[in-house]
Amino acid sequence: MDEKSCSNGFHIDEDGEMSLYRKDATSVVFFKIVYGEDDVTSKSDVFKPVMAHQIFGDSESIFGYRSLAMNIYYLHNSARCYVDIQKSMEIKKSEIYKPDNIMHSLEPWLPSEFTANKSEFKKMIENEKHDLIFGRVLAEFKDEKQGKLISDQNVQVNYKITKCDITDENFQRFHSKFETFIVWYIDAANPIDLTDDRWMLYYVYEEFEHPVTNEIYRSAVGYCSVYKFYAYPDNIRARISQFFILPPHQRKGIGSKLYHTIINDIKKMPKVIDVTVEEPTPHFQKIRDFEDCTTIYKELNGAGIDICSTNTKKIFGYMKKEKICKRQCQRVYDILCCYKASKLSQVDYKKSFTDIKNRITADIERETRGSKRICNLERAGIFTEPTDRKVLIETEYKRYIDDIKPSIKNLQKNFG
Repeated sequence: MDEKSCSNGFHIDEDGEMSLYRKDATSVVFFKIVYGEDDVTSKSDVFKPVMAHQIFGDSESIFGYRSLAMNIYYLHNSARCYVDIQKSMEIKKSEIYKPDNIMHSLEPWLPSEFTANKSEFKKMIENEKHDLIFGRVLAEFKDEKQGKLISDQNVQVNYKITKCDITDENFQRFHSKFETFIVWYIDAANPIDLTDDRWMLYYVYEEFEHPVTNEIYRSAVGYCSVYKFYAYPDNIRARISQFFILPPHQRKGIGSKLYHTIINDIKKMPKVIDVTVEEPTPHFQKIRDFEDCTTIYKELNGAGIDICSTNTKKIFGYMKKEKICKRQCQRVYDILCCYKASKLSQVDYKKSFTDIKNRITADIERETRGSKRICNLERAGIFTEPTDRKVLIETEYKRYIDDIKPSIKNLQKNFG
C-alpha cells in the first residue's frame, strides 16, 4: 500500500486518510439564487453543477480540505455573486502535500462583481434592484403551479422571453455575469464576444409580485445564444450555440417555449435559410424534436397530407419553409413516420423501423463504396464485406433508433 511521510513525521495511507482530503467538486459546490437576506441562511432551493473540469481539472477534484462546502450565491436580478467556502480542516502544507488554492481556480470563472465577504454581500442585497429586464419581449406565459420563492409564501410566476440588444453596455455587463453559470453545465463552454454583431441573444425572465411589498421581481432563468453564419451566395445559416436553463427551472416546459419563440423569430428573417445546432445535448435534442415535429405535424394535418404516403421531396419542402436544416428534416420525417405508423398497427410500426434501417444501409454503402480504406483492404485480399459494413449498419441503426424512440413516445403521449 502506498504510504507517504508528512512533515509531522507520521505516515499517512494515501488510499485511506488522504482520501478524506480529496473531494469531488460537483458534490461540494452549491448554487443558490438570492432574492433577500434570508436566502443566504436558508438551505432550500440549492442546486449543484454537473461538471467542473474546466475549473478544477480533468479529475474534477479538490485536495486539501475536510468537510468542504463551496456555497455560491447569485443575486436574482443583477447576477452579482458571493462565494462562501466552508471547511472543518485544512491539510498542513508540506513538501509532499499542498492544499489546492480554491479561489485561484474559481476566480476566472466567477462574475466580475463577486465578493467573498458576507458583509459586502449584505450591502449588495440591500442595493439590489428587483425589476430590471433586458430586451424586447417576444413571448409571455404563466407557470401553471405556484411556487414558494419569497418568505415561504406562494407566488404566481409569469415568464417573459426577450430578444436582447447586444450593443447595450448594461446588458453586456449583465450577460458577462450570468453566463458564468454555463461553465458548470455546458462542456467546453466559453464566453461569447458581444462585440461581434452576428450574435443574437434571447433571455427568459421569471416575473412575480412580492407577496409582502407588492414589488415586481424579475430574474433571468436562462438564455440562448445564436450565431449568424454566412451561407452562399448571400444568405445566413443560424446556429444555436448555448442553450441554458437554470436547474431549478428545468422540466417546466421553459426550454420548449424558448426554442419555439427563437425559431418563430428566426423564421421572420428572410436571409436565414435554416437553423442548425452546435453539439446538441440529448435533452435539448428532445426539445428540438418535439417542437419541430409538432410544427410539421400540425401543418401537414392542416393541409390534409399523409406523411406516410406522400412524396418525401414534398414533405422536405414543407420542412424547408420552416427553416429546418437537412439533417433535422430527415430526423423529423423518421419520427413522424414512426408515430403515424404506430397509430395504424404493430405491423406498420415495425415496417417504419425497417424502412429506416434500409435507408441507413443505403447511406453507409454509398459512403463506403470506393473508399480508400476499403479498396486497400480488398487489394490486399482482406475482404471486410459483409462483416465490417454489417456491424457498422447495426451499430448506427441501433444508436439512431434508441435516439429517436423517446421523441416518438413523446408524440404518442401528447397527441395520442
